[in-house]
Amino acid sequence: MSLTRRQWLAAAGSGSLGLASASVLPAALPGLPAGAARDLRRLRITGLRVTPVALPDPPLLAASGAHGPYFLRTILELETNAGLVGIGETRGGEATVRALQAVAPSLVGESPFAYRAFAARLAKAPAGAYAGLELTCLDLIGRATGLRVCDLLGGPVRAEVEFCSYLFYRYASDHPTVLADTALVDSRGRGEAALDSWGEVRTPEAMAELAWQFKRKWGFRFHKLKAGVLAPEVELETMRAINARLGGKEPLRIDPNARWTVPTALRIAEKLRELPLDYYEDPVAGQAAMAEVRQKTGLKMSTNMCVTTVPHLAEAVVAKPIDILLLDHHSFNGLTVCQSVATIGETLGWSFSQHSNNHAGITMAAMITLGAVVPQLTYASDTHYPWLPEGHDLIVGGNLPIKDGKMAIPAGPGLGVELDRAKLAVAADRYVRSGVRNRNDAQLMQRLEPGWKRSLF
Repeated sequence: MSLTRRQWLAAAGSGSLGLASASVLPAALPGLPAGAARDLRRLRITGLRVTPVALPDPPLLAASGAHGPYFLRTILELETNAGLVGIGETRGGEATVRALQAVAPSLVGESPFAYRAFAARLAKAPAGAYAGLELTCLDLIGRATGLRVCDLLGGPVRAEVEFCSYLFYRYASDHPTVLADTALVDSRGRGEAALDSWGEVRTPEAMAELAWQFKRKWGFRFHKLKAGVLAPEVELETMRAINARLGGKEPLRIDPNARWTVPTALRIAEKLRELPLDYYEDPVAGQAAMAEVRQKTGLKMSTNMCVTTVPHLAEAVVAKPIDILLLDHHSFNGLTVCQSVATIGETLGWSFSQHSNNHAGITMAAMITLGAVVPQLTYASDTHYPWLPEGHDLIVGGNLPIKDGKMAIPAGPGLGVELDRAKLAVAADRYVRSGVRNRNDAQLMQRLEPGWKRSLF
C-alpha cells in the first residue's frame, strides 16, 4: 500500500509508522520485548563492561620523556536487552577506569539514544571518559540500525582519510635498560625477539631513513617530526635530512611539544622557511607565546596543547595563536563536540587536523570516522597506529590497513570493527600483571639518561 505525502506525515505524527522504516532497521532485534523488534524506542542498556588494558609500546621519545613499556587504554562494551553490544575505546589510567565503573550502574534501563544526557554524570571525570561512552553508544546505535557511525553523524564528505607519518626519536626496543623494566611482563627480548625492528633513531640520518621506510611501507605523503627531544639545531638538521631523503617535495611538520622558549622558536622558524613546511606545531607554551611566534614569523601555527577544550576557544578568539587546530575527540569529549568545534573554528579562519596519542583499532576507526565527517578537516591527521606492533591490536582481523597514506572508512555497521576477545583477555591480564596504572614518561627516560629533566631549550 502506498501513502500520499499528507497521509505519511499524519501517520508519522501519530507514531503509527514506528521509529523507522523496516527498510532501514534489521529484520529483527532478538531480546526486545514482544512486538518491539522494529521499535528502537524500547532498546535499553542492561550493562556496561569497563576493561582496562595494557598494550606494548616501544621507547619513543618526546618532550615528556620516553614511552614504555606499555600504554594504557580503556575498552567499553555496552550491553542491551536486544542482545546487541556496542564497543568503544578511550584513554587509560586509574581515574578514567574508576569514573566509568562508577557511572555504569546508572546507565541500566537507559536508552543508548540518550547519550548526551550521560555527559553530566561524567562532568568531573577525566577528559575522554564521556568521549568513550558516547563512542560506545554511537557504535551500538549503528549496529541496531545497520548504519555506520559516519552516517549517524550526517554522512561522510570523503571516503578515505589522509594521515601523516608520525616520526619519533627513539631507543631500540631491545635496549638493555628497556628490557630491564620491572613492569615488563611479556616475552619480548633481544634481536628477533624484540618488539619491533626499527632500531635506535637518534640522529638526523637515522630519522631520515625512518621517514623513508614509513613512506615505503604505508605511502605517507605528509611527515611530522616529534621534536623537543634533542638540541633544537639538531632537530632542524633532522628536518633538512628528512626533506633531502624525500626529494624535497613532501610537506613537513615539526612539534617540539612546547619545550622551546620564544627566542628559540623564532630562531629556528627563520631556518624552517627553507623547507616545505606544512605547519609549525606548539613550539612554545600557552596562547600568548604561540600568538607572539605566529605574529613575528607569519608561519602557519597549529596546536593540540593550548586549545584542547571548548572553554579555550574564547581566549583563542582574542589571542589568535593558531591557524590549524588538531582535534582530539578524547580531550574535546566526543565526536559530536568536535563537529561543533570545527564549525566554530571555520568562522575564525581555522583549518583542522587530528591529534593522536597511543591507541588501538577502535580509536583508529573513530578517528577515520571523524576525519570523514568534518568538512573542515583538510590537513592530514596524526596517528600512532603504525607504532602498534602487528598482532597486538584488539580488533578482529589485524591492524586496519593504511594505503597511500590513507585509511578507508570501515564498511560494517557502527564503527565497523569487532573486538577480538582473546586479544582483549591477554591485554587485560597484562594490565593486571604489569602494575602500570598511569602514564609516566619521565620514569623510563631518567633510567635511559640519568639526570634528565624536562627543561626548556
